Amino acid sequence: MTNIQSVQDVKQLGTILSVWAHPDDESYSCAGIMAAAVANGQEIICVTATRGEAGVQDESRWSAARLGDIRAAEMAEVLKTLGITRHHWLGYADGGCKGVAEQPAVQKIKSFIDQYQPDSILTFGPEGMTGHDDHCAVSRWVSLAAADSRARIYHAVQLPEVYERLRQADEQFNIFFNIDQPPLREADQCAILLRLSDDLLIKKYQCLCAMPSQTEGMFRQFGQETICTMICTEAFVRAEATV
Repeated sequence: MTNIQSVQDVKQLGTILSVWAHPDDESYSCAGIMAAAVANGQEIICVTATRGEAGVQDESRWSAARLGDIRAAEMAEVLKTLGITRHHWLGYADGGCKGVAEQPAVQKIKSFIDQYQPDSILTFGPEGMTGHDDHCAVSRWVSLAAADSRARIYHAVQLPEVYERLRQADEQFNIFFNIDQPPLREADQCAILLRLSDDLLIKKYQCLCAMPSQTEGMFRQFGQETICTMICTEAFVRAEATV
């Protein structure tokens, strides 16, 4: 089933619309894929629903009052690192997407689909990877917005062996805080399975390091080598495969 496994294969994704809830979702989920696509000359459009202002980890360094602006600046650095020039904020409150009026949110995403005519959309599955309500809402909005488009929707998943590497970090940093287990798929069930080359892995690591308000504690705890074993694979299934 897996048909996208290399930088060359990423060309099959065409123009990519990458839709996520918070700054850093895109980097954890698909920074390598997006970097590969940029290298291929493909068009990438990234959409982020919130500025992640509720994700306070160290009030003394990244205060709640300033965190939205801080994370927006971190996001700008990530986009620069990846070479992505098209980015849009949906402007919703972090933690509030579940309560947002659905149709206006869907229409915002549909407007980007109409504008850019993406061939592929990368986003969360209905379980939101971590169970976060914002993630789940974004997944639902994308499904509704793309219902009448030609775009192929891909949902982020984890390989079981990658999840095993993440479990220690999850115990300490509560990564999968609102779900018993993230969506797991075997390699042969994935439509996209990109095992990152050294250059792509370094770029992804740089993206995540550019978001210290969210990553510094975990990265300091585990170190670069271990972190890289946790982030070196990006896996997605076609949306209909998760229904």
